[in-house]
Amino acid sequence: MKFGVHYQSYSGTEPVRWYRETLEEAVHAEALGFESIWPVEQHFIADLSILSAPLLFLAAAAERTKTLRLGIAVILLPLSHPVRIAEEVATLDVLSNGRVEFGIGRGAIPAHFSGFGVPQNESRDRFLESLDVVLRAWQEGTLSYHGRFFEFDNLNVVPKPVQRPHPPLRVACNSADTFELMGQLGYKIFAASQVNPYHRIKEYLAIYDQGRAVAGHQGRTEDDFTLLTPLFVAEDTARIHREMAPSVRHLLQTATSLLESAAVPAKAAAHLREVAERSRRLTYERMSETMAIFDTPERCIERLGRLQEEFKMERTICWFNPGGRVPHERVMQSMELFAAKVMPWFVKN
Repeated sequence: MKFGVHYQSYSGTEPVRWYRETLEEAVHAEALGFESIWPVEQHFIADLSILSAPLLFLAAAAERTKTLRLGIAVILLPLSHPVRIAEEVATLDVLSNGRVEFGIGRGAIPAHFSGFGVPQNESRDRFLESLDVVLRAWQEGTLSYHGRFFEFDNLNVVPKPVQRPHPPLRVACNSADTFELMGQLGYKIFAASQVNPYHRIKEYLAIYDQGRAVAGHQGRTEDDFTLLTPLFVAEDTARIHREMAPSVRHLLQTATSLLESAAVPAKAAAHLREVAERSRRLTYERMSETMAIFDTPERCIERLGRLQEEFKMERTICWFNPGGRVPHERVMQSMELFAAKVMPWFVKN
């Protein structure tokens, strides 16, 4: 199994310091043997949105690393012009000499859509059309397109990515509908356990597999699914609780507040209400049991092994600082302990 590191910013750290420390963690991740890094795109939310331009962060990381895969978890595809996305991601692939992992998603936070003036009820159609434009821009010489949202003629979109025909593509899935659709389309996916607990992801993967089968795609391989999960290791559980509990509380408070304030169409509102109610009820202990791995190295090995067996996954993306309240030096130490005592049980030579 391969291991990556996830980044999502929270308030409480001055932006210059946050970027400096997070880039230091990325460089350290490569030295420790982590395979990839995965920042997320967030906008217009004071507590979450320092990291509003993940491609710029990854460009800085590309210049400080040599082999680290540069994953995006995720670009919110409906919010941007797809030609611009094609240009910028291809440029990052050129700068890094072919290290980009193209992670994309529809998005679910209403503030993102209202802030950019994009109707959220168009997110699915915009996502699919934008993805079509991006893939064609990377593979065709002169591009013309006439769709519902985008029209242009005779564009020569350059540069082209180093990786041909394009960087590896992976779609974030948080709902049953998206798991089913991506299965039908045959795309590789990832899912975040802070959004859906492990048992729910297992149920949704069955829907994804069924979608693949109905559409005539081959059976799922290990590379088709990646898990993103909150994770923190230390040598004793009391220390883990002491260091992680404040961060988890902040994570849950932020998620609940954000979801409860969302104004969305009725169909989406029901799902968001369910997630908000789940966040309100969650405790550190319950989250650690069902949605995260906050444990000793030995227990972490055991629990990751069970998830690997259940999910048949080739990569796990570790979120070492969910909630953003773990000090930088402790994040680095947890990464070191994970790399020394957990990763050797899973990494193939």
